[in-house]
Amino acid sequence: MDAAAKPKRAPRRAPESEVARTRRFQNLAVQLADREHRARSALANLTGALPRHRGHVTRLDQIEDEGRRLQVWKARVERLEALLDQTERKRETRAKIVLGGALLAEARADDEGAALMARLLDVLDRRVNRPRDRKALADTLGLAIEPLPRSSTASLPDFDAMARARLEDAAAGPGSEGRRRKKGA
Repeated sequence: MDAAAKPKRAPRRAPESEVARTRRFQNLAVQLADREHRARSALANLTGALPRHRGHVTRLDQIEDEGRRLQVWKARVERLEALLDQTERKRETRAKIVLGGALLAEARADDEGAALMARLLDVLDRRVNRPRDRKALADTLGLAIEPLPRSSTASLPDFDAMARARLEDAAAGPGSEGRRRKKGA
């Protein structure tokens, strides 16, 4: 192979000096400390509890290797952030359940709730499309909602009429259809 035809390689980076490496680790440590603080504070605000310190975990200052310490710290921060996301999802789900319960209680309360109930049934009929979900609403809550959405049954073709038309064409004889080609010909 010709030397001119060889692809040029990117020049190798010079090895990182000890000062640059220490500076890089310090910057990462500050970023991780900030993320950890934000995640702990947000989690404490959501749960209403103080963050707890687990005694069975090796303390970061006992880990000698800086690279390993940063890996462990990063894993802990990612776990905290995942726990925060999970807690937020649980709170959102609980809020939805409470909202639905309050609306149903108001709709069933008295004669004024009849208009709200009619509106809720209309919204559910338009928005809930899965038969499984519709059945769960009908069974569990005792709502007068059809198991299948109204629009789904109208979109199906009339298979009986199609079959009758096909049989009539076949009974009329081969002359009425014209010549048919064989498959693959």
